[in-house]
Amino acid sequence: MNRMVLVLMGMVGVPLPTMAACLDLSTQSTVSVTGELSRSIFPGPPNFEDVRSGDTPEPAYILSLDTPFCVTGDDFVDDGTTIDRIQIIDETDVLMKLVGRSVEVSGADLFGAHTGHHHAPLLMTVTSVTSLQHPADAASANTTVEAFYLALEIGDGAAAAKNVIPEKRGKGPLSAKALSDFYGNLKRSLKLLGVSPLSPNRFRAHYTFETKNGRVCNGSSVLTTKQVGSLNLISTIKSETGC
Repeated sequence: MNRMVLVLMGMVGVPLPTMAACLDLSTQSTVSVTGELSRSIFPGPPNFEDVRSGDTPEPAYILSLDTPFCVTGDDFVDDGTTIDRIQIIDETDVLMKLVGRSVEVSGADLFGAHTGHHHAPLLMTVTSVTSLQHPADAASANTTVEAFYLALEIGDGAAAAKNVIPEKRGKGPLSAKALSDFYGNLKRSLKLLGVSPLSPNRFRAHYTFETKNGRVCNGSSVLTTKQVGSLNLISTIKSETGC
């Protein structure tokens, strides 16, 4: 569903900009775009280099666009620059549950990046957002994955392991002891950023945490669930980011 609908001065139906007719940021009031939403932790003040060196962690929502487009009319972006990512400013806390999903975001007040706090070529403030994924048949298994990570947020390996298939609860990395030993001894506790269905029994989870030695993980994993009796339980977890 690759599409971008532009709304110019409140009028719907403006054609998609081309390289010959880029989006003019000096006159554009609102825009609607589609893409995959992510949330990352960037280094902030004082040096904007590395949170492990004392820089303040700055979380930011980034929309990777389905359809990149070019822009003109901004003091901080060269005319004709192609935009493939937008940092979404969320003043109403509506984006958290949609991390990892394909979404349509409508926003206003577009401007080019020009400070260390800006982490994509273009920024805008969200006015509305709609998920483009509606796998209703995955709803019950989705709650299992959410419960697993919410238990890890408080380092409760026993509660997390209850969401795992029985043969993997007793020993190994998904056992109650292993989960408690790791997630119960973090420098900064795990925070679940979102769970998105990939199919009825596959899900992508996004999360962040900091280990005892100061390693910051902005991670994602793909989890597979299996129905055991009337229960949906986690059978495998594959990290996409190494943490």
